[in-house]
Amino acid sequence: MNFTKKEIISTCLMSALGTLMFNLLPIVIGMSIDTLALSAEDGSLLVSFYFIGFLCACMLSPYVTKQFKWIHVAFVGIFLMIIGLFLIAQVASYYYVLMFFILIGAGSGTLFSLAIVILSLTECPERYFGIKIIFEQITSAILLFIVPTFILIYFGFSGSFLFISLVVFLIGFAALSLPNNQAAEQLIKTGLSTDNLLPKTVNKINIWLALICLCLFFGTLSTLWAFVERLAVANELSADSIGLALSISVLGGAVGGLLAAYLGDRLPLRLSILFIVPLLLTVIWTFYLGFDMWLFGLAAFSLSLLWNFSLTYQMKIVIMQDESKSSWLAAFIALGGIIIPALGGIVLGQFGWHTLFIVISVMLILCSLGFYYLAKPSQTVQQVVEGARIPPSIT
Repeated sequence: MNFTKKEIISTCLMSALGTLMFNLLPIVIGMSIDTLALSAEDGSLLVSFYFIGFLCACMLSPYVTKQFKWIHVAFVGIFLMIIGLFLIAQVASYYYVLMFFILIGAGSGTLFSLAIVILSLTECPERYFGIKIIFEQITSAILLFIVPTFILIYFGFSGSFLFISLVVFLIGFAALSLPNNQAAEQLIKTGLSTDNLLPKTVNKINIWLALICLCLFFGTLSTLWAFVERLAVANELSADSIGLALSISVLGGAVGGLLAAYLGDRLPLRLSILFIVPLLLTVIWTFYLGFDMWLFGLAAFSLSLLWNFSLTYQMKIVIMQDESKSSWLAAFIALGGIIIPALGGIVLGQFGWHTLFIVISVMLILCSLGFYYLAKPSQTVQQVVEGARIPPSIT
């Protein structure tokens, strides 16, 4: 389907809100641990409770995005985020904060899954996934710098969450320009879907392998991302240095998204995997083997770049297995975000950083092997559609 530039921008801004709290996790978890006197395990539970709400919203996405207007779905997500952030600012108690993180996660998941569904309907989803990542990373980079450097220092824990809620409120007005889903509903009613054109083995086996690999890959890197601020603190970097390094690092995600948007489907999927994995492992171990402000900033920048670049093509691999499961992408991403960081917090608390980095490396290698298998040369959805003489614009 073809959407206007205004509609694409609005959708990308909704996705930016949907990933905002996740990208802010290093700062949010750090200031929560300091303010509420939490352990590493307690901090990892905040991540997991956030993703519980995220997952619930994503599980409802296939139904909600078909039954309700997209603009209404977006406003519900925005409302949940604002309420959750506001309540945390008012009641700074750990067990209440856990509950409020579920609300924030539900709002975030609603917006993120909505954006995935809309952009999956475009002619070149990997290109638009890259564009949405640019919006996500630039928005987060600004807040990663402002919140720890200014807002937290002058307004404290509560003021920081109120400020984030204000940002969500202001960006939320972009929902007014979301596309109308009547065209998508008409597409479904006319039966011009690619679901039944795909081989049965793809529908039943490969799609599950693809979703599991996406779940584990994302969850593994989420674990590292959630604790990089704690790693920096453990290596005695100042709050200003950490905030600056993390804000610059998120711009790496924007570069990764820009690169993916530029390359689009010109980069073979298997080549993207072979290119990313060794670089990603090098960056991950850089965090452990050496530490100063510039090395930390460079490693964080590279991690964000490689992660977001690879995520674009990983989502394409999932859609290539079964396009009808595009609304499941966000749910499996959330599932990984719930399970793996919680386990990572336990590993960190019981065995330390070295064991955690070994586990992360092994998980990434296994997931990459799965993606490499799934990206084997075969008929893609686009080729099947063209063979059936259905206009490519409907994909």
